[in-house]
Amino acid sequence: MGTIRLRSLQPYLLSAPALLVIGLLFLVPSIYNVILAFQSLSPYQSPGDAESVGFENFSDLWSSGELPNAAFNTVFWLTAMSVVLRLLAGLGLALALQSPILRRWKLRGLSRTLILIPWMVPQVVAIAAWRWILDGNSGVLNQALNALGIIDGAIPFLAQTSTVWWSIIAIIVWRELPFVVMVLVAGLQSIPSEQYEAASVDGAGRWTSLRSVTLPNLRPVLTIVVLVTVIQTFNNFVYVWLTTGGGPGNYTAVLATELYSAAFFDNELGTGAAIGLLMTVIMAIFAVLYLRVTATKEDA
Repeated sequence: MGTIRLRSLQPYLLSAPALLVIGLLFLVPSIYNVILAFQSLSPYQSPGDAESVGFENFSDLWSSGELPNAAFNTVFWLTAMSVVLRLLAGLGLALALQSPILRRWKLRGLSRTLILIPWMVPQVVAIAAWRWILDGNSGVLNQALNALGIIDGAIPFLAQTSTVWWSIIAIIVWRELPFVVMVLVAGLQSIPSEQYEAASVDGAGRWTSLRSVTLPNLRPVLTIVVLVTVIQTFNNFVYVWLTTGGGPGNYTAVLATELYSAAFFDNELGTGAAIGLLMTVIMAIFAVLYLRVTATKEDA
């Protein structure tokens, strides 16, 4: 009897160390962040000196007028635009990597290696390189455009409102696109060739096969790719902060940069925690609704 009970407890005993680590590294900080969102605390104070302020941190954020602009930039520019462009470009490149021409010339391995190069570059290094390329005074892009006679002068890509967001999106797409491409390539490879053969027998052309065979089979993969890329991009701090610092002015400020500024420039850890809590709630709502909608479509 004791041996049977020990065997039934064995899975829980084996997973206990991992669960303990997850609890210490994830659950404890998350719970503390929720508590801190309703407190006032400076980085120079100990946690015991925190004062309870109720919903004052949230009301201050709303009354400041900076939160709506940061939220719009985060949702529309940083997340929606960059994710959509990555999905479209990623699908096109994945289909190109699976083309018979590359297989015939034995270039698939080389092509996939070249596609992965941007993803191998650390984000900080990639941003530094792109800042040099887009520099308004000595940037390579400005020099090339001037040499070709396309422009006369210099365009401050990262300093004017008409180009700054498109420049940031270009950096994100260049650096993060390989992940989308490789996942979609794996999804394409899992599609049975018999389905394409059956579609060809029925007289389906390339576009019809894409619509009736490729995309339906890629739906589960696309669901995961969209969810992962949206959450990763929504919470991203590095691209905007290291590229523009939220400028010019506060034009490119996003929720992550507002969190950082509130916590470490304004010395209001409670306000920063409140922004972090709002971001978590927004992403949780998105994930639940998105997965529910996609599950409904699959059942239909």
